[in-house]
Amino acid sequence: MKLTSGDMLWTNLDPVLNKYDYLSENITCDIAIIGGGISGSLCAYYLCQAGIDTVMVDKNIIGYGSTSASTSILQYEIDSDITGLKKSIGEENAIKAFKLCEKSVYEIKDIVNSLGDDCGFLINECFYYTDRESKIKDFEDEFNIRKSNGFDVEFIDEHKAKEMFSFPVKAGIYSKSGSAQINPYKFTHKLISKSVQRGLRVYENTEVINIENISDGVVLLTRNGFEIKASKVLIAAGYESVDFLNENISKFYRTFTLVTKPINRFNGWHNKCIIRDDKDPYTYLRTTSDNRIIIGGQDEKVGMINNFISNLSSDEKKYEKLFDKLKDMFPYINDIEIEYKFNGLFGITDDGLPYIGVHKDFPNYYFSLNYGSNGILYATISGRLITDLHLGKFNKDLDLFRFGR
Repeated sequence: MKLTSGDMLWTNLDPVLNKYDYLSENITCDIAIIGGGISGSLCAYYLCQAGIDTVMVDKNIIGYGSTSASTSILQYEIDSDITGLKKSIGEENAIKAFKLCEKSVYEIKDIVNSLGDDCGFLINECFYYTDRESKIKDFEDEFNIRKSNGFDVEFIDEHKAKEMFSFPVKAGIYSKSGSAQINPYKFTHKLISKSVQRGLRVYENTEVINIENISDGVVLLTRNGFEIKASKVLIAAGYESVDFLNENISKFYRTFTLVTKPINRFNGWHNKCIIRDDKDPYTYLRTTSDNRIIIGGQDEKVGMINNFISNLSSDEKKYEKLFDKLKDMFPYINDIEIEYKFNGLFGITDDGLPYIGVHKDFPNYYFSLNYGSNGILYATISGRLITDLHLGKFNKDLDLFRFGR
């Protein structure tokens, strides 16, 4: 299955960082993770930290799936704002979901500090805005509910926005905490390296073609005929996880990304904050540690996951629209040159939240299905919750992400 297309930023900046053997013998473990991207690596980090005997397999090169195309904007904000999310899960749960994402940003900060490499991680501010007069009241309501629940936010009106940004704004919410950015590919590899020090066994180019339930666990059969016997299997294969779950839990899109060459001056961009508008599909922007701009958006629905096909002619039009948008937003940044452009598969659930934990139809399985724009934060939540679950610790947060909710 082809998950990405184009010239990737992260794997160009950091070519294959570590190489791992393919599985060439029968082995046993406590938990076998399928998936060597950001979800699998964060789950492995928490499991190995807890001393759980863990094996990770990936059918491709570690980090070369959807992780390589991630823009890695870490925001406490979910695809749906609190006022929208509370309509489907209630206000208390909506606020809890935002709080868990905010907490995860700082958990990642602590993890990065333990890895010996900053992985391009940077705590940042973020700006969520509208350029539509009709949406001002909605933004005021959203600001009020965030402010009253302890989020560090400032309401930005049209006048204030002119002092901060070079693009039209009618209303916005400026968040002073709970957001960050990172290099997802390097982060994945550094997480795995740390986990290997704690006993993780990693096998890339190792495809699992069958999972058999047995009395005391599962047996994973690889394409080369070798077996992994485990007490549990953890499905953390990103958007390919649907191959292991016969259930339609997500809509799939292609999302497009441009990356510039390094920029000298960010005129009209307050504090180089993370930016997202309220359109559908929305446009999002961030910078990198070497002063590039990343702009993404122009999402298009692809239907079923296996329908992911890149059309070069159509792709170029999407990239042109993003480039035009970038130039319109920042007319005073004169040295904008595009160096990378790529697109990748993107999935989102009906409520924008992940599916984490167990499934009634799959005994001896754990799932870490971190669909949505907050995938890295969800993976952090997932790693912690699944580790607690395996150790027999009750965590009421699991209920928020259960199957059948």
